[in-house]
Amino acid sequence: MNNELTNLLPPERQRALARNYYLRLGVVGVVLVNILVLASAVMLIPTYVFLMKSAAAKETRLAIVESALSSANEKEISARLTALTANATILTTLSTTPSVSVVVRSILGVARPGVTLSNFVYTPGAKKKSGTLTISGIAATRDALRNYQLALQSTPSILSATLPVSAYAKDTNIDFSIALTISP
Repeated sequence: MNNELTNLLPPERQRALARNYYLRLGVVGVVLVNILVLASAVMLIPTYVFLMKSAAAKETRLAIVESALSSANEKEISARLTALTANATILTTLSTTPSVSVVVRSILGVARPGVTLSNFVYTPGAKKKSGTLTISGIAATRDALRNYQLALQSTPSILSATLPVSAYAKDTNIDFSIALTISP
């Protein structure tokens, strides 16, 4: 016997049955999606409860901290905050100024035949103001000292190199102190 089934329904009735089948399949799909959404919502309830209790505990802790801060220590905390703000301002200013090592390295890179350096004193400039660097040492001759001063003045990072006239009083073994103005 042949297992092939023959559909004896007219075509419009076959289409109506197919539509009913797809409609029922769609309803089952929607019901399954709704069940999944509800199950997810039920599983999220413990998380919601935990977060609400955690938020309430943090609000309570914040209230305790605020009440502690508004007590008699408020003046002390205000003074510490002012000091920290001043320190932060100084650190911000220092971050924009060139570092001492960069300035000294550029000065040491200048040729200095006959000149021996012995002391550096650096004063950083505030904000957009120029810093100063005082260099002390001994020059073998006046010409060596003058050539070193001119070489320093031609360095791009130096605005001026000031040497007192009294440094030229001796002919040899001249103790000197040059004041350099460093560009900001």
